[in-house]
Amino acid sequence: MRPVHPRSSPPHALAAALVVSLSLSLIGCFKNDGGTSSDGASSGGASESSGGATGGSSGGGSPTTGDPGASGSSSNDPSQGASSTTTAPGSTGEDTGAPVDCSAYCDLVMENCSGDFSQYGTPGTCMTSCAAFPPGSPGDMAGNSLACRHYHAGLAFMLNDVHCGHAGPGGDTACGSNCEGFCAIAGEYCPDAWADNAACLAACETFPKDEVYDANDVSGDTFACRLYHVTAASLDPTTHCGHIKGDSPTCK
Repeated sequence: MRPVHPRSSPPHALAAALVVSLSLSLIGCFKNDGGTSSDGASSGGASESSGGATGGSSGGGSPTTGDPGASGSSSNDPSQGASSTTTAPGSTGEDTGAPVDCSAYCDLVMENCSGDFSQYGTPGTCMTSCAAFPPGSPGDMAGNSLACRHYHAGLAFMLNDVHCGHAGPGGDTACGSNCEGFCAIAGEYCPDAWADNAACLAACETFPKDEVYDANDVSGDTFACRLYHVTAASLDPTTHCGHIKGDSPTCK
């Protein structure tokens, strides 16, 4: 028995198989190229889309972040403005708007001006004399007023030789002229001493003023003596109003 050998393929069959194989290879290459192109387009589209989204986000974000209007809106916040500019009244120290009364004034002047610088014989004469002064405005540093005298009575704590005269009944040119203070008290408590304030001021100008006033000047032909007695007359006019004129039996 002879052995069986496989049949050999004819030459034309091998050629046909080779053509089919080559065709399939070409078709596969074409499909791969198309897919690549398609994928590239898709990828490119996604990239463009992504870039557009990124650019939109970036472009939209930039105006919001850097918009001067937005920044201005923040800086004009009413609550921030109030917080940065509003201060409590009186937060800077001494309250010059505080009202002044005779009690506060007399406490200061009696405490800070004593001995050779005393301005009133007693707290009582201070209180009654004070009632004759125009009130003035809180914080006044000059002019014939209670407010001015109160201001200088406070300063007398440091410089009593300078400010006690200003804080006293005459005012000593800082809080009015001495004659203004004198005639204010005289007009209130000794209204019969002169016809009017002008007559009082004219008479006052004739009184010797060489002696610097303090409340120890109870005698002598001086303005200082008459100023002391006019303050005393604010509490006891019957006794002291006769001592304030030019022909005073006490101040001579």
